[in-house]
Amino acid sequence: MKTIAEFVSDRISTVSELRDALQTAMQLEFSTIPPYLCAQWSINSDPAGIEDMIGNIVVQEMYHFALAGNLLTAIGGLPNVANPSFIPTYPTNVLPGGIPQALPVDLKPLTLEQVRVFMQIEYPEFTPIAFAPTAASIGAFYTTIAEAFTTIAPPIDPNAFAVASGEAKPIRNLADALAAISLIKGEGEGTEGSPDQPASGNALAHYYIFKQMHEQRALVQDTAGHWSFSGPAIPLPTSFDFKRSAASPSPSLAFNQELTKLLNSLQTCWTAGARPNIGAMFRLKTLGEDLIRQGIRPEFAWAP
Repeated sequence: MKTIAEFVSDRISTVSELRDALQTAMQLEFSTIPPYLCAQWSINSDPAGIEDMIGNIVVQEMYHFALAGNLLTAIGGLPNVANPSFIPTYPTNVLPGGIPQALPVDLKPLTLEQVRVFMQIEYPEFTPIAFAPTAASIGAFYTTIAEAFTTIAPPIDPNAFAVASGEAKPIRNLADALAAISLIKGEGEGTEGSPDQPASGNALAHYYIFKQMHEQRALVQDTAGHWSFSGPAIPLPTSFDFKRSAASPSPSLAFNQELTKLLNSLQTCWTAGARPNIGAMFRLKTLGEDLIRQGIRPEFAWAP
């Protein structure tokens, strides 16, 4: 399968390539969730409400993952998430699709260093604050996917199985497809000239939320329209430390079994029209937080 850089440089010219690109998008969106969750679950004292900020980002990443799956089934593809190879191995310096990361992406407590890793993942491809230094950014990848939907015009099945929950909507036509891609891009990196998510008005895109944590100041706009991190203080919370366990059997076994159940149930959303297993998501959270309170890193591994 092509890398994201190859999809961007060569463009997408066939339905088969578009399906491959959307499967890669699903893996890419999922790969951000375990690091973000571990940071969120590690939070202890939190005067600024950073746990909720990260939690909202995680929910949106889950919707992005689901939307990529819905786009894939709408054009006759089949998401492949219920297998060991779908889950990334951490730490990694390469996100799915071959996106290089100078700072390793790992499962760690929330620290300034980890916030810098998250900013790296979400780096925008345009101003106001920053721009991606490479043409193979995540934003450029989604722009390429949107162009392919327009130029290839693949047949869209309005009755395809889909995850229907919150922002994750079924894809009935081309307009739905382009709106879904625009939502994914905007929530991650904002829109050109603005750090806001376009659909939310005053909600910052992911990169700028993490940048606020890093600067420990709110991002505000002055009367001249200039943005700066000069608003109210946003102190970083204290967090519980945790490390990988070498014990046998693994203390993460029950956690990993719940993760595997969740991925299996998500697969049936696209193969049989099942509803998302919300209960499994809450059980995973409870198990993950319990491990972290014991100083143990949740492993996020396949365990049938």
